[in-house]
Amino acid sequence: RTFHQDIQGTVIDTEMLGCESFSPEWSGPTMATMTAGKLMTSSSSEKSSKGAKVGSNVDLTFAAEWNALDKPTRRQIRRLVRIGRPQENADDARMAVGFAAYQRTRPWFRFFWLWFTPLMVAGVIAGFAVHPIIIGMVLAAAGNAYLVRRAFKKTEWLNEPLLKGDADN
Repeated sequence: RTFHQDIQGTVIDTEMLGCESFSPEWSGPTMATMTAGKLMTSSSSEKSSKGAKVGSNVDLTFAAEWNALDKPTRRQIRRLVRIGRPQENADDARMAVGFAAYQRTRPWFRFFWLWFTPLMVAGVIAGFAVHPIIIGMVLAAAGNAYLVRRAFKKTEWLNEPLLKGDADN
């Protein structure tokens, strides 16, 4: 058995929890920093687990191409897509269209009006109770969320000239 003392007086039995022992000296990057900006695919252990999804919305070839891009390029493509601007070249335009298509399959996008409307109404009501500046902040955040959603929808036709130019070559 492997025991780990986390907090003074608290002992964690890692074998009973079904996980491997860990070292408190380990100070590597967190999962959030290792996968920042990358499209994640399900591992085989996740697929075999009881409650995991059977399929994934990620096109594996696109995910491999996306993850092969360097971090600044991924960041630039994401930012230009979110603000609704065309990409600089045909390769970035193709990746932007794939990224926007991926984002449109995500639950935050598909159920946008189910979470957007109640949160906006609740935020405005809370703003009335707290301070008028809060109302402006809520409306600004709501406007930004709506514009990002609209930008994801118009990515194809926005980058169409670059994609057609690439097809002609």
